Amino acid sequence: MRHWHKYLIYISFLFLAIALYRADYLKIPEVHSSRVLAASFLFLYAGFIGTAFAWHRMLSETAYPVPITDAVAGIGLSIFSKYIPGKVWMIIGRAAYISHRRKGALSELSMISLSAQLITLWVGLILGAIGLFFVHGSAIWWSLTLGLWVFLSIVLSSRSAQNKVEGVLKALFRKELRLPRLTVHSFLSILPCFIIYWVFWSVGFYLLVLALSPLSVPWATALGFPLAGSLGIMTVFTPGGLGTREGVIVGYLVLAGLAAGDAATIAVSARLWFLLGEALMFLTGLVADASSRNG
Repeated sequence: MRHWHKYLIYISFLFLAIALYRADYLKIPEVHSSRVLAASFLFLYAGFIGTAFAWHRMLSETAYPVPITDAVAGIGLSIFSKYIPGKVWMIIGRAAYISHRRKGALSELSMISLSAQLITLWVGLILGAIGLFFVHGSAIWWSLTLGLWVFLSIVLSSRSAQNKVEGVLKALFRKELRLPRLTVHSFLSILPCFIIYWVFWSVGFYLLVLALSPLSVPWATALGFPLAGSLGIMTVFTPGGLGTREGVIVGYLVLAGLAAGDAATIAVSARLWFLLGEALMFLTGLVADASSRNG
């Protein structure tokens, strides 16, 4: 079991293949601008690298400093674990890599990873709410987005709420699990890293829409991606947010002025676009892992 995190990689590939086969997302759309599409991939990849820097910073602020190569490898090698139903493996995967490489406690590292995931969602919902303002989102969209954001704000800032979350986790896993208690200073020092990679992904998504749409779109289109990505992650029982993320993107793009058919095509294409970015990040993780072991 010492190398069990490697089996997690193999299992995640299996569930990824099953999910994509059932969803039939592997379709090549019409491209109106190859240059803009290429630029979108650059921002997409920069966003993935940004997630590794955010993970690295999170570990440093919670007394688990590791080399940046370990953070990149942990993110890259576990990136497909999100497609395993339940979402818990996307949190445990990067923690398991650090636990194995640096002999840290997996339970503690998993709680740090969970806290990082909550911050990711918190930032994504803020950006999504800003986008909803500019595309004139409906009251239902606003209620859902702001309601989830308030809930996450309470969990991240309230010791009482964190104690209750820990109680639920103890009941589920029959083990004492403790979320990291971040100070205001630590939170503010970590926050820019999470904002930056969401911004990179948002710009990449905007460029993707420009490359695939025959019409110009407002800049606020970019902020549909963090909204869709966050809601997709919070849909616990859908692997990788499959279906949920696409549905939110379609609705958001229609609000932004695109025809429903074009919006649906772009939403499906965005999944393939992001999957290619994940594959590139996985390869980057392999390189970083080899570098870390040889260093």
